Amino acid sequence: MKRLIAVIALFVLIAAACGNDDDDAAPAAPDAPEATAAPEAPEAPDEMMLDELNVAYFLEWPTANQVAQARQTYDDALGVTVNWIPFASGGDMAQAMESGDIDISYSQGLTPFANFVTGGSNLLLVGVAVSYADADNCVANPDLGITADNAAETLAGQSVYTPLGNVTHFKLLKMLEHLGVDTSTVELIQSEGGPAAVAALDSGEVAMACAFGGAVNQMIANGGNLVMTGSEQEAIGIRVFDIISTTGTFAAENPDVITSFLQVTEDANVAYNDDREPFIDVIAEAAGMERAPTIALLDAFSFPEKDVQLSQAWLGGTVQQVMKDQMDFFVAQGEIDSALPSYDDFVDTSFLEAVEGRPGGSAEPMLDELNVAYFLEWPTANQVAQAEQTYDDALGVTVNWIPFASGGDMAQAMESGDIDISYSQGLTPFANFVTGGSDLLLIGVAVSYADADNCVANPDLGITADNAAETLAGQSVYTPLGNVTHFKLLKMLEHLGVDTSTVELIQSEGGPAAVAALDSGEVALACAFGGAVNQMIANGGNLVMTGSEQEAIGIRVFDIISTTGDFADNYPGVLTTFLQVTEDANVAYNDDREPFIDTIAEAAGMDRGPTIALLDAFSFPEKDVQLSEAWLGGTVQQVMKDQMDFFVAQGEIASALRSYDSFVDTSFLEAVN
Repeated sequence: MKRLIAVIALFVLIAAACGNDDDDAAPAAPDAPEATAAPEAPEAPDEMMLDELNVAYFLEWPTANQVAQARQTYDDALGVTVNWIPFASGGDMAQAMESGDIDISYSQGLTPFANFVTGGSNLLLVGVAVSYADADNCVANPDLGITADNAAETLAGQSVYTPLGNVTHFKLLKMLEHLGVDTSTVELIQSEGGPAAVAALDSGEVAMACAFGGAVNQMIANGGNLVMTGSEQEAIGIRVFDIISTTGTFAAENPDVITSFLQVTEDANVAYNDDREPFIDVIAEAAGMERAPTIALLDAFSFPEKDVQLSQAWLGGTVQQVMKDQMDFFVAQGEIDSALPSYDDFVDTSFLEAVEGRPGGSAEPMLDELNVAYFLEWPTANQVAQAEQTYDDALGVTVNWIPFASGGDMAQAMESGDIDISYSQGLTPFANFVTGGSDLLLIGVAVSYADADNCVANPDLGITADNAAETLAGQSVYTPLGNVTHFKLLKMLEHLGVDTSTVELIQSEGGPAAVAALDSGEVALACAFGGAVNQMIANGGNLVMTGSEQEAIGIRVFDIISTTGDFADNYPGVLTTFLQVTEDANVAYNDDREPFIDTIAEAAGMDRGPTIALLDAFSFPEKDVQLSEAWLGGTVQQVMKDQMDFFVAQGEIASALRSYDSFVDTSFLEAVN
């Protein structure tokens, strides 16, 4: 690869990040409203003997802690003047810490930190500052028509303006590799900062410019396009976050300074996460930005609190592994000669552990593995992440995907502790179990479908919607019991005027058994979902009512993501990370499913044709849709209530609950980017 980086040391890839080259600290911002002020800072320990504290940060990079920066809460807590010094790159921050000019770096990129410790620097990672995906990306020249589909051809022989040696550079190389671009033909031009990236793309001199923060938004506003979204990049294994770092020497000599700094940061994060609105203007001014661009960036950011940071998904192991993965990738790309065997020694959580977190909070215990229930022959968008072990990488543990025959079996396995999370569990068995007293929790919507779950009639009996009341009387029906298929069957029979007291319901043993039962001629109707429905129709059976016709009489059909209340209490970070990977997979699929069909088919244990037939009947709602009133904002809870009331009326269960609101918790999904 042609590179203009001859001046860069062998292990140290200095890179432009966000912000500008202004050496003056941002002007002090006005106080936030008193009624919503962040918690008061702790008193400074007596041992602290510093005259002042020098902290590196980025302009045009709005963060929750800038309220405490602007209001001088850090100064009050530490009992010294805190100088906030803007930098242009994480590499520059590392050099300044090495020289002693900077004591702490806030929101340093993980990649330059890992580059420097790989090269022998005495740096120490003490916390996670901010997690982000879409706020760091590469924007293509609008005149070249560059897309993910044609990038291998359109980027060949072109120039790309990018920081080098930071996460933007890492993301660029991973993206080019994924898109099949021959990187030896691409010239990388060292970025001089965000505004310079905007200017380079506007000039037409480069095919693509990479940056983060406001520069990305500006390039898109100027007509540029993303080749891959941040979510699509996360789906191929790229996690993007910044850290809080210092030197090993400073940490050893000033442990209380580090802890107090992290305490003020924690308090600011908690206040922001509870209600960010009162702090937006303060943050915008401290970041040197207007309100609207500040909000646009903050919408792409999350600020993990102490307990989340200490979880397995972050400083419990994942951050260390991400550093290792990045450095190994740079070795493979020929950017550095070698990576370290491990990066564990460069992460010290002792200071963060001494911080007082949110009341009632505690660090998550460490998981050895995660057991997830799912269905075979039920293709879903997230099976790409399942097959590529993206869940394992994100969570830092082995994820065991265990196939089940029914949602009721999933619920029993969660009750017994054999399963931690159920993916695509039916809503009806979930509602049945919580009605019976189970400690289950609905945390997301997996898939919405209509025609993929239905009952197929024996082809020899001529059963139709018009004659069902006569032709089904006294017959046997093979069906799952206690799930949405059962619910749909009963609703359909009621609608068609069938006397259900004369119909024998035979408990299904699964999809293949349903096909066999119908083929044998022993039952008049067999109900199932997934590939079994398609197979019965292919064998000559007919639908009495289509899924769309059933929806028209008030039946909504969708599956959920669930866990137990105990698991949610103990592992909130695991649930959020699981939902984050699922969200990224859904976004990538919804943007263009074609590249993922074969992977999904194999993971579902199906051939390509039947997989496509089912996927055509499925939709995978993303976060914003799930949180809307049409779903977890109230409708899902009401559907559970309606289903259970119907089962009571049918004599299937003794009673329903008055409300199902308490069994839905959207907090984990709300934390997803």
